[in-house]
Amino acid sequence: MTGSLLSIRDLGVRFRLPQGEAVAVDGVSLDLAAGEVLGIVGESGSGKSQILYAMMGLLAANGRATGQVLFEGQDLLALPPDRLDRVRGDRLSMIFQDPMTSLNPYMRVGDQLAEGLIVHKGLSRTEARAEAVRMLDRVRIPDAAARARRYPHEFSGGMRQRVMIAMALLARPKLLLADEPTTALDVTIQAQVLDLMAELGRETGTAIILVTHDLGVVARLCDRVAVLYGGRVMEEAPAETLFDTPAHPYTRGLLAAMPRLETALTPRLGTIPGTPRSGGTVTGCPFVDRCEARLPVCSTDRPPLRDLTPGHRAACHLTGAAP
Repeated sequence: MTGSLLSIRDLGVRFRLPQGEAVAVDGVSLDLAAGEVLGIVGESGSGKSQILYAMMGLLAANGRATGQVLFEGQDLLALPPDRLDRVRGDRLSMIFQDPMTSLNPYMRVGDQLAEGLIVHKGLSRTEARAEAVRMLDRVRIPDAAARARRYPHEFSGGMRQRVMIAMALLARPKLLLADEPTTALDVTIQAQVLDLMAELGRETGTAIILVTHDLGVVARLCDRVAVLYGGRVMEEAPAETLFDTPAHPYTRGLLAAMPRLETALTPRLGTIPGTPRSGGTVTGCPFVDRCEARLPVCSTDRPPLRDLTPGHRAACHLTGAAP
């Protein structure tokens, strides 16, 4: 993709364990344009969140990342900690899955938001607090000025997630990473938070990478989707294409498992046999043990990501695409 805001090339994430090395991400390559929303989907353990943590330099102490993550021409994996700190919270922000563990319980919410503007933008404390209140108002926190003086435990789950969105977007980053941002919320609040992210993203021109296991969330928010399994990209396509013409057996299995509000004759939800794989390297396709359409070659040869149509590619020996 020419002119990408983000270009990930052959990203690998591995963890040292007493029993050996565990592979969480295995040669992932992705691109993201300015203002685009990319969804990364897959079952638990597929490596989705570790991609974000590697980009942010937040891997566990026993983890290491290889490859390249070029963000505005800078390789985030090669930056020393002090330079990475200048990127994080300024041009690159992240919303974590659980806001209660991400917010400081001993600081008032307004002070937490203001801190980033003081550090990264050089605003005075008074200016930063005023800007924090304005952003809380934009994310529809009622009585924002008064709420800014409260502590995180005084907010509901949905309100805390709004605070996290406000914090992430306060410095108007070029890229927002969102790790399962609506998992703990009820359906109504989830929809409000997603719509808010989309609205603010459009207003600020911020690109978004959304990690989720919920394809309904992807359909609501994303322009493009990457499907991960066993740390590898199985399929990547525009969202509409992926839902209309999925090419990989794993993608079709995920879609078949989605609840649908259709007729009384709607078939039972589909299931994918077996359990998700995790851990060591695989010679062939990581999905081979669970794929009901597997061929002998699937166990021995790693399928490359092949272009099927413009913008749509899949890693499957069954696609029949020309190499």
